[in-house]
Formats: sequence, C-alpha cells, structure tokens
Amino acid sequence: MRKQNVSIAIIICICLFMFNPANVNAKDKGVDDPLLTVQQFVLEAPKDFPTTSSWIHNSIISATPLYDINDTVSSYCVDFFNEDTKQEAYMIVNITSGEPQILEFHPNGKSPYSDSGQKEYYYGGFENYYVKENDDQLRNLLTNTLASRDAVLCEDSASTSYLSRSVSDGYHNISGVPDYKWRKGCTPTSLAMSMKYRFGSSVDGQNTLIDRLAKACNTDSNGGTYDSYIKDGVLSYLSSKNITPSFCRAYSALAVSDIPIFGAASNPLPAYQSYINSDVPVIILMEGAKGTSTKYPNGFGDHTVCGTGYYVGSAGQFVIVHTTQCEGDVYVAYSENALGNFAWFIV
Repeated sequence: MRKQNVSIAIIICICLFMFNPANVNAKDKGVDDPLLTVQQFVLEAPKDFPTTSSWIHNSIISATPLYDINDTVSSYCVDFFNEDTKQEAYMIVNITSGEPQILEFHPNGKSPYSDSGQKEYYYGGFENYYVKENDDQLRNLLTNTLASRDAVLCEDSASTSYLSRSVSDGYHNISGVPDYKWRKGCTPTSLAMSMKYRFGSSVDGQNTLIDRLAKACNTDSNGGTYDSYIKDGVLSYLSSKNITPSFCRAYSALAVSDIPIFGAASNPLPAYQSYINSDVPVIILMEGAKGTSTKYPNGFGDHTVCGTGYYVGSAGQFVIVHTTQCEGDVYVAYSENALGNFAWFIV
C-alpha cells in the first residue's frame, strides 16, 4: 500500500496492430458479416502477440458497435475472456479499411462500453468513449461530462494514422533483478529489488534490506509509505553502507519538497526506456491502478512495483514489472486505466 502526497496525472497510450484476414465492409451484410469477422479476429489475435501468446482459449463477452462522425458503424469494441489466465480484456477494432485493424488492445479489465445497453455509442479516439445523449450531445463514459457531438468527433479520430504514437518500438528486460515477496510494505520491497540488483553484496540480504528500508522510509504497520519519505529514507540507508549513489530521486519532483510529480507529462515512457536500456530498474509508484495480474485480479490500486523492462510493438506499449508477489515478469499496459496516476523513481 502507498500513501500519496501529490497526484498530477494524465497519460496517453495507444495500440496499433494490422492483420491480413478476410475483407470487412460495414455496409455489407451478405457473406462477410463485419461483426462475425471481427469476433473471429479477436478470438485469434491475442496468441500472436508476444505479451499474450498463451491466450489460446478465448470467449466473447460482448461486442458493441461504435459510430463515427458520419453516424455509421466504423468500429467494434469487443470484450472477451481468456480461460487460460482468467482475465477479461478488450479490443477496439476498426472495420473501414477493408480488413480489421486494432485501434486499442487492453489485456487487463473491462472496456468503457462493457455495461452498454440499447444505446448508440461513439468512439472518438483513445480515452474518448461516448454514448449518445441527444442529437447534438454525447456523454463521455470516463468523465460523465457532456460535450458537443461535432466538437469531440473528427473525421480521422478512429483511424489508425490518427492513433499512432511516436514511442519507438522495442523490447528490453533486465536480467537478474530479484523478485521479492511483499514484506513490511510494497515500497520497501520494490526498492529492495532494485537496490539489491544495483549494489549487490554491498547491501543487506533480502529480509534485512527490506526491514531497514521500511524503517528508514517511515513505512507504517499497515505497509503504507509516504512518497515524501522515500528519497531521504533510501539515502539514509545507503549512507549507513558507505554508498553514494549516482542518483536517487523521483524522475520529476517538486523542487521544494522532492515529492514526486505524477502523470505522463512528467514521467514519459521514453525516459523509463532510457533507464531500462541502461540496466537501471525503475520503481513505479501507482495510485488507483486498474491493471491486473494473477495475484491482483481486482487491480493494483495504490501500489508500488519494480519496473524491470518494457515492450513496445504491434501488441501495444507495456512496462514489465515485479509486483511484490513473486509472479515473475508481469506486463502492464502503459495506459491511464492500467497504471492509474504514476511516477518513476530511480536509485
């Protein structure tokens, strides 16, 4: 559990992947039914992604047609369930280009459209999920706010070109970072993983290291740690070992108090990648994270994990983490839904 001092957050992430199956046309209800084609596509697609290659047995939960600015169905949001991992997931698939194209793929959790009823739903691009309120207004399903239909939808809002992002493709995962079990708190446990990897035998063994970090960081009896205590606590412990680290800080912090600043604007994915590429684990402080794993089926919530790697490619943008539950490498989508409010901390 974590305790928050400051939360400033909005993060942007999108997934784009192109396949080559049967022709799909939203207006053609003959031999090639677009909904049937999309459902078959979604059932097969996950196993071809590196991050979900074990997802063989999938079943459709729901498929919601999504309208565009021209009031035609341009996409479908398909919620589905993987029997192998017992995870819910969803894809938003465009059908206007002649073949299915994934606009978004979220391996963790339900879609914003999952509780849809007999209404008309619209898609305006990432995090722009709407339901029709009247002929002129749409309601945002995430913020529950009303907006002008014409103002929030644009001609290319559901196109793959509009949704592409500039983060470079790639994969790197640091080998040899310990995967410690939660002890005294998620923050001292995650810090211990990174510090044991970085400083080796110069720091204490697993349990003693975690216990001393918990004390130095003022972690309470419930495992909660205030963000403002982390830096000083880590420096205090390292000083006791006569270690002067090259860096020990939040990637972006308030100048006066060293409290981490949360959100993608202050914690961009390329910065995370640069540390990982240098074999420096990154502590990820999360608040309200909805990403899941086997040990966190209801979401991470307010939690701290140790980032060991990343994957950016056709399957999307993911950070690879150790969750403090000895689950090995867990892929968490780089999205507001999965990571919640977040900040990088490096030592």
